[in-house]
Amino acid sequence: MLSHNYAGGILVQFDTTHEYCFDDPCVHYCEQHETLMIANHQRGKCDRLMIEGVTKDTINRLRLELNKEHLENVTDKELVT
Repeated sequence: MLSHNYAGGILVQFDTTHEYCFDDPCVHYCEQHETLMIANHQRGKCDRLMIEGVTKDTINRLRLELNKEHLENVTDKELVT
């Protein structure tokens, strides 16, 4: 949720959604700056989306959620080495 202050000191809050489409994204995380960066390198240019305020704990929760989803979808065939 984003918050904005008007000159009169009234706090207005609203929900917002932004959608982006990347063809072949690279995802990077900078713990020092608590920033998640998603970059798309294509045709000699680089489009980047940088999200500040993403903590290491948030990244770890995402990682665990993705691992859990992957493990739930593993078949017996994939377990055979």
